[in-house]
Amino acid sequence: MKRELSAEKLRLECNMDVLKFKTTEQISPLKEIIGQERAVRALKFGLEIKEKGFNIYVAGRPGTGRETATRGFLEDYAKNKSVPFDLCYVNNFQNQYEPKAMQLPPGKGKVFQKDMKNFIAEVQRLLPEAFKSNDYVAKRDETMKSIEAERKQLYADLNKKAETDGFALQTTPTGLLMIPMKDGKVLSEKEFLALKPEEKEKVQKKKENLGEKLRIALRQLRVLESKATDALRNLNREVALFVIDHLNDVLEEKYKEFKDVIVYLKLVQEDILENIGDFLKPPEDTPMDFKAAWMGEMPLKKYKVNIVVDNSPLEGAPVIIEHNPTYQNLIGRIEKEAQLGVLTTDFTMIRSGSLHKANGGFLVLAIGELLKNLFSWEALKTSLKNKEIAIEEAGERLGFITTKGLRPTPVPLNVKVILIGDPMLYHLLYTADIEFKELFKVKAEFDISMDRTETNIQKYASFICTFCRKEGLKHHDATAVAKLIEFGSRLAGHQQKLSTKFSDIGDIIREANFYATNENAEYITSTHIQKAIDEKIYRSSLIKEKIQEMIDRGIILIDTKGDSIGQVNGLSVTGLGDFVFGKPSRVTTTIGMGKGGIVDIEREAKLGGPIHTKGVLILSGYLSDKYEHN
Repeated sequence: MKRELSAEKLRLECNMDVLKFKTTEQISPLKEIIGQERAVRALKFGLEIKEKGFNIYVAGRPGTGRETATRGFLEDYAKNKSVPFDLCYVNNFQNQYEPKAMQLPPGKGKVFQKDMKNFIAEVQRLLPEAFKSNDYVAKRDETMKSIEAERKQLYADLNKKAETDGFALQTTPTGLLMIPMKDGKVLSEKEFLALKPEEKEKVQKKKENLGEKLRIALRQLRVLESKATDALRNLNREVALFVIDHLNDVLEEKYKEFKDVIVYLKLVQEDILENIGDFLKPPEDTPMDFKAAWMGEMPLKKYKVNIVVDNSPLEGAPVIIEHNPTYQNLIGRIEKEAQLGVLTTDFTMIRSGSLHKANGGFLVLAIGELLKNLFSWEALKTSLKNKEIAIEEAGERLGFITTKGLRPTPVPLNVKVILIGDPMLYHLLYTADIEFKELFKVKAEFDISMDRTETNIQKYASFICTFCRKEGLKHHDATAVAKLIEFGSRLAGHQQKLSTKFSDIGDIIREANFYATNENAEYITSTHIQKAIDEKIYRSSLIKEKIQEMIDRGIILIDTKGDSIGQVNGLSVTGLGDFVFGKPSRVTTTIGMGKGGIVDIEREAKLGGPIHTKGVLILSGYLSDKYEHN
């Protein structure tokens, strides 16, 4: 049965009997996501399933609380999960351009870093003392004494051979010089030139024979010097090993469960034995090593431990929300510093990205921001497909020629990525990006409304209580809650629905709190809520009032009584961003001869919107159905 409805009947008032409280102070805070059972079910499924590709896309319109609700849900879920490993980078002694990644239990990273610092400090303190000890000096002198004796004997034999052949040996910067002698006296150049030709020839032959003997002796001398160097090196290694072996054994015993650490400690020990001289320099002399400073290489820096991710403060799996997902913020970066006008870097300048921090936990990204950043989207997909994080320069992804730099070893990736975005963007990515559907197989869609049941009304009140406590606002009395419930139905556009756009509800609460505070009211009442709604409308309704004024003055002609052939009144909807209103419009039509059908002037002039065009087309269909049969 058709009947006219008044404006009042379009609004369903909240039954006060349903609200079994006087103020929201008496209500327990909200501990769940309300009105989003479908999304919650999808989130639970997506988090529990461990197979590859089951990452989550949270689809919902802005204001539905999709990010806040998702973050809260993840934080509660992550509390019961284990804390992931710390991530460190250490020097690769076999290839310094490929630093090694090392994973340790949470909190062990800091401990290992401190242990290595103390270890190197002890080596730096004990080695110089060991090499100054009387025992070392005695062994060194004994080793060198025997070799020096052999060396002197070799020189003595060589001098004796030279004297026998009539030559004297003289040591010069360029080597040994053979000078002819006569009657036990060294000849000068003038005296040598004064000799008879046959005597010169005889001297020259002796010199050639002696030269061969001299070369043999010099080879023996070089072997002897090499022997001395090896003996001294072995002695130094023996002394240094005696000092550091005990220190290294203590560390190896402490970290015996970690294979990577044991391998690293052995490499550190071997490197120290190969570079003992670095530990014998006074510490104050180290900064004066200009070559090392220019090359960005300080001798003992290579023994540091760079903690990239420290998970010791966590009490569960990490939940990382990256608001600015640039390539470097997502994948990580290698910093550089200026040294005497040259940019240098090393493994201690490796910095983590969001993927490193979220590894073993959850990473939340806004898909809109992600797609705005060059390389970020492709880098994320590559990491998820390969299940590893590889830090590399962005230019390398485009094939640009880059300077020689670090290529840290990739880190195994175990993360659940949650993208947050619009439903339309989900459909576009699903259609246009093949990899998207392979990597984000779970869709958690947030609704913009929920049923207006007594249970949901109580949850609405709990949300208001939680919101006020969180932001330090005044609590609401029952009339204010009722008014907000009616406002929620108005936003939903249905008497039996409530809006889940909690950002809009929150804005009204904040404004009502402002008015209640100005009045020194103890609680927010329905009067404050209504004033907040009215003021919000008033701030945006200037154009509406101008149109109404033009109707009242007769500038825009609208007939509300009687009938007129070819003329009806319609309602057009105008949207101004934060404010939507309807205005009456006169719809007129004329007829004439021809085959053009119905001409929509507003549409032809491109002045009408989609709602107006749809209305005209519906009328066109009705008229065609009624009159065109004949």
